[in-house]
Amino acid sequence: MSTVNDATMDKRILSILCSVLFLSTQAKAAPYVSASAGAGLAGNQEPATIIKYDYDNLDTGLVLNGALGYNFKPFRAEIAIGYQEHEYSGFEFQGVYGEISNHDVSYLTIMANGYYDFDTNSDILPYIMGGIGITSPDATSDWVQDDTAFAWQIGAGLGVRASKNVVLDMGYRYLRPEGLKDNFGVDIDWESHTIMAGVRYEF
Repeated sequence: MSTVNDATMDKRILSILCSVLFLSTQAKAAPYVSASAGAGLAGNQEPATIIKYDYDNLDTGLVLNGALGYNFKPFRAEIAIGYQEHEYSGFEFQGVYGEISNHDVSYLTIMANGYYDFDTNSDILPYIMGGIGITSPDATSDWVQDDTAFAWQIGAGLGVRASKNVVLDMGYRYLRPEGLKDNFGVDIDWESHTIMAGVRYEF
């Protein structure tokens, strides 16, 4: 029953993502593409099982993000695809399978994001944002179920208009997946704090 409910939830989230993109194309707005990269400071992943996990050495990881959106001024809406990876520099897994070390976990996200750009009557554009979507984890030691899960994020940042069409961006994101599970079916508590720098091109 849980698998059916998860599949239904995933379909609803994907439907929301497609609806955001469709409605954006129907409104009068300037399209844009964006790309960014940064560092993800990951919180500890904490499953509550009888097996000992040591996640205290989850390294800061690379984060990449690309998006297609529309600028309604002052609102923006976009569909974004993100990827981030974190290594376990001192990871130890102690249980029936012995000890495993030096592995990594990655997350692929598809998000529908909304932004509000504050009007400062200048080329400086502070903003706030929020988004919902799905994430799919992949761990080299296979201790995380690779099913998709619901994810949400909030953030803030600063855009600087470099030219008529180009905006440079620096921002912060707090990403929180919900419903991640280990291979024992136990919920995993995890979050990510990300600092991103990027560029947006408005057509």
